[in-house]
Amino acid sequence: MKLAIGTGGLDSDFSEKYWQIFLHAIENQNYIHTALNYSNVDQYFKKASLENIKISKTIIKIEINRNPIKKILNIPRQINLILDQFKIDKIDTLQICNNPDAGDINMFFLKNILNKFKKKGLVNNFFLECFDPFSENLNKLIKDDFFEGYIFKLNCLQRSASKFFFENIINSKKKIISISPLAGGNFNQIMNNFDIDLKNDLDEIMKKNNIEDYYSLNIAFLKTKKNIEHGIFGTKNMDRLLKLKSDLVNIKPLKNEDFQRVLVLQDKYKSTINF
Repeated sequence: MKLAIGTGGLDSDFSEKYWQIFLHAIENQNYIHTALNYSNVDQYFKKASLENIKISKTIIKIEINRNPIKKILNIPRQINLILDQFKIDKIDTLQICNNPDAGDINMFFLKNILNKFKKKGLVNNFFLECFDPFSENLNKLIKDDFFEGYIFKLNCLQRSASKFFFENIINSKKKIISISPLAGGNFNQIMNNFDIDLKNDLDEIMKKNNIEDYYSLNIAFLKTKKNIEHGIFGTKNMDRLLKLKSDLVNIKPLKNEDFQRVLVLQDKYKSTINF
C-alpha cells in the first residue's frame, strides 16, 4: 500500500510546513486527495502552478445527480471547475460520489459523459465512493472495467462496505483506496473508551503477529491484500509523513486468518462504532 495525502481541515493562512508536505507528495508521485468544497486548498495548488510545478497525481471528488439531464450539465461543469480552480492540466482519478445507479440506462449516460473527458486526456481513472448502504448497488459493477475500483473508509474498526461486497472486491481485479486508514488518528482513545472484548480480540491479533501498537495494526491490516493500493493520510507534520512512508514499507501484513478475524469484528461492532 502506498501513501496519499489528504487536504481536509487546512487553516486559512498559508502554512509553509504543509506546503513542504504538499511539495513532497508532488515530487514523490504520491496522490493528493481533495474536493471543490475543501476549504483553503486552492492556495497550495496555485503556488505550485505559479512555480511551474506540475501536479500529476490527484484524487478529486465529484457529485453525481440522479437526474440524467442534470448529469449532462453538472458533471462537465464540475470537472472543468476542478481543472480551472486547481490550475491542473488533468485529473488522474475521479472519486464518483452519491452511489450512481448501476442500471444500464444510468450507466449509459454516466459513462458517455465521463468517457468524453477520458478521450481528451483530462481524466485517467474512475473510482466509486462507497458507504455500507451502497454495497448492493455498487457490487453490480464489480466486473465493469470502466471503473478502476472503489474508495471508502477502511481501517481495523471501520469498513464502509458490506462483508460480501468487500470480499468480492478482494477476489476481483478492482483496486481499493482507503479513507481514514488510521481511524482519524484516535485509535488508542477509542480502544480505551470502547468495548473491552474488542480491545482484547485486537490485542490478541497484535500479539500473534508481533505488532506493538494499534497504529501498526491498521497498517498491517491494510497491507494484507494487494487490492488495497493507497491509503489517504491526513498528516500535517513532515516527520510523521516520513515515518508513515517508512512504516508502509517495513511493517509486515497480517496473517490472512487474522485479516479475516478483523472483518468479523468489524461487522460485530459496526452498529456501535460511530465516530
